[in-house]
Amino acid sequence: MNPAGSKKKVSLFKRFPTVFWIVQIFELMERGAYYSMMPILAVHFIYNVGIPIWLGLILSVFMYPFQYGWPILSSALAEKVGYRKQMIFAFTILTVAYVYLSFANNAFMAVTGVMLLGFGIGTYKPLVSSTIAKATPQADRNFAYSIYYWTVNFAATGFALTWVALILFGVFTEENYHLVFLISSVYFVLNIIIALTIFKEVPRSGEVKTIKDVGTNILTAFKDKKFVVMMLLMAGFWALYSASLAPFQTIMYGFHFLPASFPVMLLGVFNPGTIILLGIPLAKFVEKLESLKVLMLGIIVYLIGLTWVAFTMQNPYIAIWGIVIYSIGEFMVAPGYLAFVSKLAPKEKVSAYIGCNFLASFTGIFFGALIFGILTTVIAVGMGMPHFFYGIVITVGLLILVGFMFYYRAWGKDIIERAAEIKAEEEGIHIDEAREVHHEPFYLKFFNTRKTVMVPLILVPIILFATFSVGTTTFYPPDAKGVGETLIVFTETTITTSVSDHTGEGAETEVPILTQGTLTWINVTFSWQDESAPRLQRNLPDSFQIALVSPNGTTVSDGPSESGSLSISHQVDEIDREGGAEWTLQVSCTNAGDIVGPGGFLVRSQDNGNDWDASIKVSYLQPVEDLIE
Repeated sequence: MNPAGSKKKVSLFKRFPTVFWIVQIFELMERGAYYSMMPILAVHFIYNVGIPIWLGLILSVFMYPFQYGWPILSSALAEKVGYRKQMIFAFTILTVAYVYLSFANNAFMAVTGVMLLGFGIGTYKPLVSSTIAKATPQADRNFAYSIYYWTVNFAATGFALTWVALILFGVFTEENYHLVFLISSVYFVLNIIIALTIFKEVPRSGEVKTIKDVGTNILTAFKDKKFVVMMLLMAGFWALYSASLAPFQTIMYGFHFLPASFPVMLLGVFNPGTIILLGIPLAKFVEKLESLKVLMLGIIVYLIGLTWVAFTMQNPYIAIWGIVIYSIGEFMVAPGYLAFVSKLAPKEKVSAYIGCNFLASFTGIFFGALIFGILTTVIAVGMGMPHFFYGIVITVGLLILVGFMFYYRAWGKDIIERAAEIKAEEEGIHIDEAREVHHEPFYLKFFNTRKTVMVPLILVPIILFATFSVGTTTFYPPDAKGVGETLIVFTETTITTSVSDHTGEGAETEVPILTQGTLTWINVTFSWQDESAPRLQRNLPDSFQIALVSPNGTTVSDGPSESGSLSISHQVDEIDREGGAEWTLQVSCTNAGDIVGPGGFLVRSQDNGNDWDASIKVSYLQPVEDLIE
């Protein structure tokens, strides 16, 4: 029996040592807490705590320097103090941080809480990957990291879905989001117990990195301008990614795009869920493709997904497909980047280059969260233009794609070809076997022509104009609440009324609109049909106009038109409500087309008006207490 055959008979759990599975439990708990918290972080502190909207949108910025910067030193610290001690310390910090955030009731506590959370994550973050490397043989290392990556995405999906189920079954409400932080702290208490009783210290290498070592690696990599430019472009992609976090969740919640049956936490499930379901086939798909082209193709897919979301966000059941699409793009970008950097770096400096990758993700996510958080406040919330905000995000993405395309033509092709030559020389194979692609798919040949760079540039004004043309909509900020006041929970209710009448030519019919509560939307669908004419005669079309008149006299209209249908969809704001609660639909027959003979020269009979039908749908907010009574 050959060794390979005997290895296949070993069960999965026996294939790896106990310490490997223990750190999978650690990661399951830590990522489960993190991905349950991230989709609600901004929404909770804006709507339940009442911190300023701008601060809620950039709140995660205070976490990222610790989360992404501190691991540089915390990984070295673990080699000195021991992995077990540092894990217990990190879990203790995270326990305190999540409890602290659950009780945070002002801006200062929110900011200091996320800073403490970032410090705890940064202390723990590098320990799992290092433990896996130390506890698994080289031959099983790739498979071990695949399990680790799957665990991360399973935690991100499974824990959040559990909370979603509790919300849908009425066990848990969005007003109680502070419980998510509190219960998450229990996960780390469990981790502390496991670390104290079961976790065995992994051997330390003795090769402790110092601040000087880290600085030397960074300086080594930064002397290569090709790497620096690539890293800046990659930071731009991670900035795009940041726009899918707090800005997206706050927009979907604050503009009331999410119905009551769609918890905001559910928005955080589709990204990791897509990777769990499609990760393996996607990995096989990109395996033999040229790395830099895979990266650029991934950005295109990501931008397609963002564009889908930008134009469909008012219907979350359609918008989620955009999340699925850009998740596929994200999965393609990350491995394409790492594979290319391994070719860009000289063989003896690969570890130094790879070690600087955190700078790209940190720089992109930090500044992306800051800049796009501010733009969300100014454009999406302040101007009431969430679609246009995402038009700007997509535009930035298109310009980043242009940067990658120029990079590919200036340096990328030569770097990839040089890597293939080195591989062919080292392995003693033909150069064609060393190249990543033998028969390049047709859709990747898009990047071979210089003129293709014009495509994203042409799309920039088109996207900006299209998203700007969608218009404005109303953002619903949290109601001002004094300390100790009872939180009033509102629900949105819709009433539809059907009306039929006749309006004569040049006349006007007024229809009062029944309203109650605090109006949010009025939608009117209006239709009519011309009378049939005798044979060989023709009934000229009638023309109607409708207008929605608010209590203060402002008017929204559609028409005049001969199309046979008109519609008005009006989002009610505070100005509309001034002066009372009575709204009116005005129907005007601007022209009643006569019945004429062949050729339209002789009038056979006069048409003095027409019948019409209207459907008036009114949405309003009403306190839940009123419904119970």
